[in-house]
Amino acid sequence: MAQVSVFGLGKIGHVLATCLAAAGNRVVGYDPSPELVEAIRSRKFQSPEPGLTERMATLSAEALTVTTEAGEAVAASDVTFLIVPTPSNTLGGFSLRYVIEACRLCGEAIARKPGPHVVALVSTVMPGSSERFILPALEELSGRKIGDGLGYCYNPSFIALGEVAHGFECPDYVLIGETDPQSGAVVASIHRSMIQNDAKAVHMLPVEAEIAKIACNTHETMRVTFANMLFSLCSEVPGADVDRITTALTYRLGRRFFKGAVPYGGPCWPRDNKALTAFMDAVGVPSVLPRTIDLANMEHGQFVLRKILSASAPGDTIGLLGLSYKPGTPVIERSFGIELAGWLVAEGRPVIGWDPLAESEARQAMGNRMDYGSAEECLRRSRLAIVINPAKELADIDWNAAADTVVFDPWRCLVPEAIRLVGEYVAMGRGPATPPPEWDSKAFADRMRLLNS
Repeated sequence: MAQVSVFGLGKIGHVLATCLAAAGNRVVGYDPSPELVEAIRSRKFQSPEPGLTERMATLSAEALTVTTEAGEAVAASDVTFLIVPTPSNTLGGFSLRYVIEACRLCGEAIARKPGPHVVALVSTVMPGSSERFILPALEELSGRKIGDGLGYCYNPSFIALGEVAHGFECPDYVLIGETDPQSGAVVASIHRSMIQNDAKAVHMLPVEAEIAKIACNTHETMRVTFANMLFSLCSEVPGADVDRITTALTYRLGRRFFKGAVPYGGPCWPRDNKALTAFMDAVGVPSVLPRTIDLANMEHGQFVLRKILSASAPGDTIGLLGLSYKPGTPVIERSFGIELAGWLVAEGRPVIGWDPLAESEARQAMGNRMDYGSAEECLRRSRLAIVINPAKELADIDWNAAADTVVFDPWRCLVPEAIRLVGEYVAMGRGPATPPPEWDSKAFADRMRLLNS
């Protein structure tokens, strides 16, 4: 059983603290918000993560304690996980202001306690941040040197909102950028206590782990964008089906994040792409690839928008089924549903949206520029509706409400029983049954002849 403290009890931190405590560790959570700390202490905290509120309620006060005193948390632990915000700045990098403040609080507390202490940073940072900024701050404030009473690891998480606990307990692997093997072994053993699969710990230098973290997300966005490229292509080629093509390709390329649908969004992928671009520019190496991924993602959104505008007219109400950036979360940061709503309103199409988790956040972002309602109301009032997220709640919708509605489904996720009830069903990513008129034009015939000569 390890004595662990977790600095930052926000979207990710409270999940990490709960999972560690549930695994048998003694955990002290620190957060400067008295309201948040009291809600967790009284076990009245409502987590947006599935099952976390219930799991937290079962933990004893000894297993998970919380405090607004950073020194108290450090004094009661041997290892501190820092999981604080690193917001994007105007140059595409990540601000360290909250990390440095956490280092100050942690370092000053370490200086007052006996025995060694290990600090593990979970938050995403720019490559080189540990060596240039974080380690000097920890050493100065703690009065100790790395390897002499002070250990450090860069230990980023690979999780997705809506399934954060699963990401901690069943990870693909654990990434540990260690300053010394002893610190890396300590952090690995703590992860091993809560891991429920056979995931391995991969050890490397902190700067290598910093690169690996943002490179991983750039690779995943590249896969999404590649699948979306095939989606667009298949939408225009008679008889083509993007799912048949991507399924075939998965035998060599793997299935992960490889389904043509809507553009990617969320709080991590877009900003990590930009961060990698900014870092590559800073060190003087070509950054064409991450820049192109961002550009292709933006253009894919415009492609989907053109399809909707072509099938509707100004004044037609458009329904959006899903407003968050992905199913299972209320987060709307860089959500395609919200971006699309703004574009459609600007083009004279009234919008009504449905999302059982994200409506409140959408109202804050969109104000009175769009309406909201149940899924059935959304379908009844819409000339055209589009499935933004393949949420499990789609199965509970009464699709009779769409008897006079055109339903665009970029995920191709509606079941046959639902498809039979809608006025017209458009499975985006599948080409027309017959060639469009322009395919019979002389210009297109000449172009194809030249391509095949």
